[in-house]
Amino acid sequence: MSDSGISPQFSSKMGITDYKQIIQDADNYFNENFTHVAIDEIVKLRSDFFDSLLLHLWECADLATEDISLNAVGGYGRQTLHLYSDIDICVLFSHELSPHQASQIGHFFTQLWDLGLELGHTVLGLNEIDKVCEEDVTIATSLFEIRHLTGPESHAKEVLEKLYGDTLWSSEVFFKAKVNEQDERHQKAQGSAFSLEPNLKNSPGGMRDIQTLIWVTRKYFAAKDMAALRRFGFFTADEYAELLESQHFIWRTRWALHAAAQRSENRLLISLQSDVARLMGFGDNSHLAIEKMMRQLYRAMRRISELNQMLLQYFKDEILEQTDKKSTPLSEHFEINNGLINACHDDVFVDRKQLIALFTHIAENADDIVGITPQTIRLIRQVRRRLLGDLQDFHSCRKEFISLFRHPQGMGLALSLMHKHGILASYLPQWREIVGQMQFDLYHVYPVDEHTHKLLKYLYSLNDKPETQALTHPSAVYKAIANKEVLLLAALFHDLGKGRGGDHSELGAVDAMQFATFHELKPSQAKVIVWLVKNHLLLSLSTQRLDIYDPSEVNNLAKTIGTKARLDALYCLTVADIRATNDDLWTNWKATLLRDLYMSISFALRNGLENVLEQRTIVREHKNEALELMGLRVIPDEIKQLWKRLPLSFFSNAQPSEIARYSIAMAQSPVEDSLVLLDESSTKGFSDLFVYMKDKPGLFVTLFNTLASLQISVQQANISKTKDGYVVESLKILDYDELPIRTTGRRARIKQKIKEVLFENKKIPKQRLNNNISSFVSEPKVEFLRSRKKDRTLISVTALDNPQFMSHFCNGFRLFELNIHSAKITTVGEQVDNVFLVSDKDGQPLDDERKLELKSFFVDFIKEQPTA
Repeated sequence: MSDSGISPQFSSKMGITDYKQIIQDADNYFNENFTHVAIDEIVKLRSDFFDSLLLHLWECADLATEDISLNAVGGYGRQTLHLYSDIDICVLFSHELSPHQASQIGHFFTQLWDLGLELGHTVLGLNEIDKVCEEDVTIATSLFEIRHLTGPESHAKEVLEKLYGDTLWSSEVFFKAKVNEQDERHQKAQGSAFSLEPNLKNSPGGMRDIQTLIWVTRKYFAAKDMAALRRFGFFTADEYAELLESQHFIWRTRWALHAAAQRSENRLLISLQSDVARLMGFGDNSHLAIEKMMRQLYRAMRRISELNQMLLQYFKDEILEQTDKKSTPLSEHFEINNGLINACHDDVFVDRKQLIALFTHIAENADDIVGITPQTIRLIRQVRRRLLGDLQDFHSCRKEFISLFRHPQGMGLALSLMHKHGILASYLPQWREIVGQMQFDLYHVYPVDEHTHKLLKYLYSLNDKPETQALTHPSAVYKAIANKEVLLLAALFHDLGKGRGGDHSELGAVDAMQFATFHELKPSQAKVIVWLVKNHLLLSLSTQRLDIYDPSEVNNLAKTIGTKARLDALYCLTVADIRATNDDLWTNWKATLLRDLYMSISFALRNGLENVLEQRTIVREHKNEALELMGLRVIPDEIKQLWKRLPLSFFSNAQPSEIARYSIAMAQSPVEDSLVLLDESSTKGFSDLFVYMKDKPGLFVTLFNTLASLQISVQQANISKTKDGYVVESLKILDYDELPIRTTGRRARIKQKIKEVLFENKKIPKQRLNNNISSFVSEPKVEFLRSRKKDRTLISVTALDNPQFMSHFCNGFRLFELNIHSAKITTVGEQVDNVFLVSDKDGQPLDDERKLELKSFFVDFIKEQPTA
């Protein structure tokens, strides 16, 4: 790439506008050449361009003296200047600045700010270097990358001499500081780079991981760059080439990210991913382009993370002398050295079985092993590249793999390292297909492979003391499961069918059966694994769509599940699946729903499917418990009259404590009055909102739009009608911070606003649109579910969380002259699952023609609506 297009002629007569135009022209030139010129050349040329600009402005400021020097530091010092990177500079002086010099330096900085540059600057006397570097390792690290621009060159040399010595920071202390800094940075990223929006700079495997290696290299080896590590024997030529390739890909991604965002941005935000993929040349097909880009990005970050770990361990052995080197033999092939498992000879993996046995040893010695030696990681990397077939082709490998899943500690560190170092991908061809597989929604915040890894880890954690009260019951159930490997293998396969264009549960079930047969599992085990994979969403969807307190629904689920062993495994799988899908999805409320459903199905299975209690029995029990809570033995007339008016669904859906609370409130309120209740308890993971009033057109949608305007999210809603035309609405809600309504003032304001809109017909406040959904294209899904009532039709409509959709649903029902008998709303990520029980104007279910018309009406409308 010629630099002729970025060689401006600067003049002291130029104004701010002229300089800004030159900078913009240069950046336009870089962007035009970005797609076909090496990124390392691009970032260096941009650094060179600003060298020229700064030197010109420095000279114009009359600062060319023998006492003051201008130096680049940080990324600018490394000559890796991205599109919106900070320009980090350090002004050094050897004698006290005169008032004129101080004024001119201030003028110099002001000019840079006026140009709109993101500036990081430091002004230091040489006599201050020792103090500031001793106090702050970050400043010391930045100065390690000092690059002289103008003025006395001796200043930069003096700084480096101080830093290379052991007076300010010894190599040992500096190394520990940078490793601790990296550990803290990784911890903030929750130990994973593989989220929906990875941070290109700070996530594990990001740019900072490479820079950490550079900083340690410069301090200990006084080396200028990473290439020196090859000379010192820490890097092979292939490893160095791999690191550069991965670094350059992340650099290109970051440049494109800056260009798409038009600002300094390190998080690859979902709203920008399509533009970034297009700028990088992956095409205009949004989902496909993003998927290709993200797969390569995750691959690059995995490589960097692995090389970073390997090299830092080499550095640790070199820099930190191990005074007590303990070695414990495990077999003829492996030993433990200072907490790290080590291969005893370089050809250990000629026997492919040992590649899996390595991780079995880690499981068997979980208390003594914290990682793998760098020498062994290198051997793993070498054999991984040479694998022409799948590891499971070897019978001995298959036996080791199954034994790992049977081991009580197998899903601990052993599994994580097997995933991290690519051995799961080498063993299972299906796993290779889902590595970095994106899931285009806010519900799943990890790629498929990372989600599955987390799910297995969460199952494993159920063996330990429960982290929260919500995990107490799942933990107890998991510990009682006899054949945990069946559940764990089902978890391994539950999502491996994603990305292949069909029902991933069905595809995964086929793969699971092939795996079970190939690995000689018992037919009974294979049958359960396949069933779990095929039905892994059963409980989760049931809590979203069905009345889980309806005995007939419980009866159907019990028939589908069949055995208590399947129920236990499915319950634990569902809990772990929800937790691994999104860190915010597992709540006390969700735990309560699943536990209640589990208990109901368990009771049905225990007592025989034919003995499931009928709804009226449940209603009778709930009424009796509610009376006890109210301190009553006999039903008072006002309660008796009230309960006659209420639908049976009110008593079957609500808990006895809710029936008691709501009944007292309704009985104390005149029949013609309306009622809004908002409970004060915040221990359940949600708040209960109850509305009771005379039915009127649009009431259903008005309530939802009012809540949306208050930034209240509806997690679940049950709506039914009384026999005399009143509406009973019971909702589980969360505040704007995804927590229950916690303060008295907030509860009062919510109740007041609902009363004003519903009872006084005041205008609904302006709604805030959900900005998080603007980047998603979600096909609406309309289904007609089986209804246990012959004169009703059950409709499920799943769409993005947009209050306008709810309004249109109700308008559609009115247009088609449908009666809404009940509704159940469940919010899942950025989507809402709406289930309505309806009939036509004559009280009959919808026929096929009417269903098709209604479905087309909903789908066509939702597709046409803007999401932001």
